[in-house]
Amino acid sequence: MFKSLKLLGLVACVAGVGMPGQAEELSFSGELSLTARYYEDDGLFFGQPSSGTSYIPEGRFGFRTDLGFAEAEFEVYGRADSRTGSELVDIQKAYLLTGGDRWSVLVGSDIVFWGVAESYNPVNIINQNDNFGRFDETRKLGQPMVNVNFESGALGTFSFYGLFGFREPDLGTTSSRPRFIVVPDDDVAIFEKSSDKIDFAFRNTNTVGIGNGSLDYAVSYFNGTDRTPVFLPGCANRRFPVSVPTCNAVNRSILASYAGLRPGSQLPLAGQVFLNAPLPTQLFLLSGASVGAVPYYQEIEQVGVELAYATGNWVWKFEGAQRFAQNEDYFLGVAGVEYRFNQAFGTPGALTLAAEYTYDDRSNLQPFTVFDDDVFVSARYDFNNRLMSSITLSGLFDMGNGGDVYMLDISSRLTDSTQISFSATQVDFGGFFDPLSLLTRDDYYELKLTYFF
Repeated sequence: MFKSLKLLGLVACVAGVGMPGQAEELSFSGELSLTARYYEDDGLFFGQPSSGTSYIPEGRFGFRTDLGFAEAEFEVYGRADSRTGSELVDIQKAYLLTGGDRWSVLVGSDIVFWGVAESYNPVNIINQNDNFGRFDETRKLGQPMVNVNFESGALGTFSFYGLFGFREPDLGTTSSRPRFIVVPDDDVAIFEKSSDKIDFAFRNTNTVGIGNGSLDYAVSYFNGTDRTPVFLPGCANRRFPVSVPTCNAVNRSILASYAGLRPGSQLPLAGQVFLNAPLPTQLFLLSGASVGAVPYYQEIEQVGVELAYATGNWVWKFEGAQRFAQNEDYFLGVAGVEYRFNQAFGTPGALTLAAEYTYDDRSNLQPFTVFDDDVFVSARYDFNNRLMSSITLSGLFDMGNGGDVYMLDISSRLTDSTQISFSATQVDFGGFFDPLSLLTRDDYYELKLTYFF
């Protein structure tokens, strides 16, 4: 289970001694953490662990140095899970950065964040999702890229991205918690174009004064492979006597069936694909032999807008994206507000209240989402003390299906180099067709100790 962290240690050692000529300018940092995650209930699906505790060691190591002609930064992250056996080593940053007064060029791997909302960020599409332990798309993997930035003055900053090599996400195994009903087969993933094609993105950001406040805005465009797949029924987890040519032929037929679908049907996607498939493909699916979930990555275009208007203690936010996909065009967005009470309750601390509405009009032909018609509320109290202590209570309430998610997060420094945090998540699903029903037995409590260096 500690193979990932052993490799991380080796990489960190190499990074620390790899450039002796620049040692006096080398800045090294990192963190090590151990998480104990306790699940109240046995897993809902076959193969998932029973109730109990998982131990998750994590490590992050990095360095930064000035090479004269450019700045270099490297950061690697690793993780292992004691119960499921899942492991990850990801080079999240490995780039050279150079530039002048009004321009910069980054070449290498990096993580880029877009968005202003608290609940989730529909425009944040540069990096692939790290789906470990959650469906909220907050964890990301490093993305190889060339990023060119120009500062224009009154018109803000213009950023251009060339993204090289698509990174398939880890879609989990039968033991993963949480997971989908049917575990997708990574080995038979299908791409509308190629996983090696170059994706392109653009973003313009700026800040302007309006009235008694300031508006931060961003307009963005993305053209490339969707980071989240559509799961199609097809030939997956191939077993004898199904041959590779047969499996490939079935999946080509399934893809043609999917391409002919249009929004409007209330049937699940698998049912629509089945009914639109030719008879031989239908018979294969009915046989159950080597039938499973096939990840399909389609090409999309996305136009995004981010707005954050701050005036006094208020911040008004909007974040939205229009996506143009193979079978349909759809909108996803978040709108909300937050208010900050300074010296709340007569203390040095600050209380921040936030409320957001999330909307998504995609049909069931598109990738799965839980943020389709929901209200998100949160209350965060920052103690504003030397230990950087905070408490956050939040909830996500589904207006359509009646499902709810409740979250509690508490964190505090123990010393300048150590932090302890506690989090809890509880899911109440609204019925069989509620997407949150996948998580009905995945309530958990988590205690994490982190050491920074």
